Amino acid sequence: MTARQPIVAILGHVDHGKTTLLDYIRTTRVAAREAGGITQSIGAYQATFKGKLLTFIDTPGHAAFSKMRSRGASIADVVVLVVASDDSVQPQTIESIKHIKAAGVPFVVAINKIDKPDSNVEVVKAELTQHEVFVEGYGGNTPFVLISGKTGAGVDTLLETILLLAELEELPYEPDAALAAPIIEAKIDPKKGALVSAIIKAGTLHVGDMVYTDSSSAKVRAFFSDLGVSITTATPGMPVQILGFDTLPSVGEIIVPVPLGSDLSALRNEMKERSEPSLLNLPAPAIDPSIKQLNLIVKADTAGSLEAIMGSFSSDVNVVTSATGDITESDVLMAGATGSIIIGFNIRVSPSVQKLAEAENIIIKNHKIIYEILEYIEKKVLKMMEPTIDEDELGSATVIKVFDINGDHIAGSRIDSGFLSIGDTVHLKRGDVSKNAKIRSIRIGKEEVKKVESGKECGIFFSPNLDVREKDVIIAYKKKLDDI
Repeated sequence: MTARQPIVAILGHVDHGKTTLLDYIRTTRVAAREAGGITQSIGAYQATFKGKLLTFIDTPGHAAFSKMRSRGASIADVVVLVVASDDSVQPQTIESIKHIKAAGVPFVVAINKIDKPDSNVEVVKAELTQHEVFVEGYGGNTPFVLISGKTGAGVDTLLETILLLAELEELPYEPDAALAAPIIEAKIDPKKGALVSAIIKAGTLHVGDMVYTDSSSAKVRAFFSDLGVSITTATPGMPVQILGFDTLPSVGEIIVPVPLGSDLSALRNEMKERSEPSLLNLPAPAIDPSIKQLNLIVKADTAGSLEAIMGSFSSDVNVVTSATGDITESDVLMAGATGSIIIGFNIRVSPSVQKLAEAENIIIKNHKIIYEILEYIEKKVLKMMEPTIDEDELGSATVIKVFDINGDHIAGSRIDSGFLSIGDTVHLKRGDVSKNAKIRSIRIGKEEVKKVESGKECGIFFSPNLDVREKDVIIAYKKKLDDI
């Protein structure tokens, strides 16, 4: 071999058909086995087309997984940007385009769901130009392919395009080079310990090798292919799961070989000295009761999932501790000391831990779908903000336009009466439905202002980041104090 198999990332908005496309390529049913039908951690899989191997990274489309999408693009040699022809360009599509351009990798646009009756390919092409993606026939030379991940129409053409882009990149096959394997996922397996997923970009990995990253090290005990088969050698382009790390390394770190003549135990001691002490071994952090925040302890199955969840919380959430792995009795005791709710994502709660939580009146919420966690947290935050006494209205506004910038929903609003100020508590009303929030920031043009009065227009940022729509009514209020 002279050329390495390409590493291909699948990016795009949630529910635009990324995993369905990969399912068709692999002729398996991965999506059907995933909770809620969405991909919730990076997976890497090999496929064969016309006798050539390709490694695919399937990255999640939900907004919470922004960092994971960015990481997938930086590891990849070629990116497939999936856009649903019935939904066109959406927020995570735009975000994915930014990641692709920042990584500087070649990409192909896969316009998906062409089998649907409301498919409109020309709208997709036109909207892509607004984000400086100029496909063939629309002022540029970015390749595009019309596909249906469900029926398989156009998928062969897509794979041919990927191989062509990879061939133009002239990816070197370097099995004798120094090992370089970026980590795409890491988790604690209850039976096996630290389980690390990586892709070999250069060099060769063998069982028994001494390797390390910036934060961990390992004598490789065993590793497995993407099909879960135990193997003894991995060459460039292959995805693997590795056993043997003494502690859980961070997602995005690069696995490299321990230099010849170096002492692994000394290297581990050096890392231990550099690392921070475990939060669970420290006294309970001080919680200021005067600040109204929702205290949480967060546990997740993988480092990537934990990162995504933590990155989705508003400023009204105070994370006391966070880690990968199952909920422990120490977590319950910490929750009792800090007045926290324990949030679990795709992990196990043992009967003894559940019994202790019940005895200590600690709430444990364990979910397998990230949407459910975020919805629960938003409801708890809004409940925390609800007024308990009568209110005086300070001002009102109507949303006339909604903008999305870096995941923030900005309410372009006209002040109808009174005034609105930074820090005000507001009701966001849509018909009979009302949600509570706080005004985090107000801007007129690019200038941030503290207060805006009747008759003026401005952009309003909320905390939490509410789903704002045109014609919503914003009412700012203050609580009336009792005479007692």
